[in-house]
Amino acid sequence: MALTLWNDPFMTEMDRTMNRMLNTFGMGSLFPTTTTRGTTGTDIFRPSTTGALGGTFNIPMDIVETANNFELHADTPGMTPEEIKVELDNGVLTVSGNRKVVREDTDAGGRVWRSERSSYGFSRSFTLPDNANPEGINATIDKGVLKVCIPKTETEKQMPKRITVKGGTTA
Repeated sequence: MALTLWNDPFMTEMDRTMNRMLNTFGMGSLFPTTTTRGTTGTDIFRPSTTGALGGTFNIPMDIVETANNFELHADTPGMTPEEIKVELDNGVLTVSGNRKVVREDTDAGGRVWRSERSSYGFSRSFTLPDNANPEGINATIDKGVLKVCIPKTETEKQMPKRITVKGGTTA
């Protein structure tokens, strides 16, 4: 029996539909099976396999490539630098944070009739591309937007190489 890659079109379509629905509510995918592909067809900044089952909120993020850097922009309204962590481990960049909202039954003017703000956490992980320079990564937050700057390294351009096919002997 040969090992083959399992691909069920029904499950793939169902996964995409569920991901769209969960993203509407700010949640990640339950069982991610798809990746984000760059224009060259290679996996660039593919999401990690942690999803909504982790109990965290997926904040919206943009990843932009400039001539010298990759830039990750994330909406982190009301969060301070102390509430956000940016970590790199084995080529995986993880951006996470926790915002605590203290609720009180009364405020300075009297009773609170409605309180919709809540504490939340988020965690997003991405595999860095091969040409990312992990030593130069920096992060800043301004007006509720987190910016993580990942410098690029110079990559050697490899010329195509022709491999000679040799005939073999049959026994």
